[in-house]
Amino acid sequence: MSRLKQAFHNDVQALELLHDELKLQAHLLKADAKDRWQELESNWSQLKQQLKSAKAAAEAAEPKIDAAAQQLVDALKAGYADLKNALKK
Repeated sequence: MSRLKQAFHNDVQALELLHDELKLQAHLLKADAKDRWQELESNWSQLKQQLKSAKAAAEAAEPKIDAAAQQLVDALKAGYADLKNALKK
């Protein structure tokens, strides 16, 4: 075999080894990406469930929050009115 043919043969073999190595790495990367995706999907499901629970809790607490806010507004109105009347005297 001539030196040119031998060099070409060596280059092809080196490319084949590189090809096989990259193919394996790509396969492993796909597996890692799939694992990461599954982890993120689990986190997404947890977030959706937590938001659903938080929404239900907020809806249940809304009447109490509204009543407390209205009491505060009424107290402020009365306090400001009293102060205004006191300043008029």
